[in-house]
Amino acid sequence: MSGDTDAMHSTLDQSGAAERDEPGSSAEGDLPPEPSAGRDHPALTHAIEIDAGPAPQADALSLCELVDAACSHLDRTVSRIGIQIVDDATMIHLHRTWHDLDTTTDVLTFETDVEGPLDVDIAVCLDEAKRQATSRGYCWQDELLLYVLHGLLHCCGHDDHTPADQARMYAAQDALLTAIGRDAISGDAS
Repeated sequence: MSGDTDAMHSTLDQSGAAERDEPGSSAEGDLPPEPSAGRDHPALTHAIEIDAGPAPQADALSLCELVDAACSHLDRTVSRIGIQIVDDATMIHLHRTWHDLDTTTDVLTFETDVEGPLDVDIAVCLDEAKRQATSRGYCWQDELLLYVLHGLLHCCGHDDHTPADQARMYAAQDALLTAIGRDAISGDAS
């Protein structure tokens, strides 16, 4: 992710206010940070772009391949998915900009259009993934994958505001994980 998010500031309305929503979800009209050019993975079936940021490039490409495999199991067709792996400082900046919260978070989703094929940018926090994976006893790469899938499911109409909604969303996350040959880990998420 580029450290400069001035492009996001251009989406503010005349009063300077931006539409804000709960963390991890998207709001129509949210525009993502500018993605880095040249990060496309040529062997992918779906249009997925990745900016590895602080993550090793090999892990970022593996994440792309897993997300690509999950796309065929979504309830929506995919036009484009941009994934940006960021550190705590960048995520705090994004969280403050888009949700008025001075904290880091796991994932922020910026959906271009809530109808039609999925066109979304997702920022996932590597530092948060490492902390959560350590406390849950699995690898950070799986935690990052979980964050991306969580963001994609929000775009497909899933929500996690109530315990019942959260249970359905976790079940959908685990179904995606097992469909692509990974272990179900959403039940471990809090």
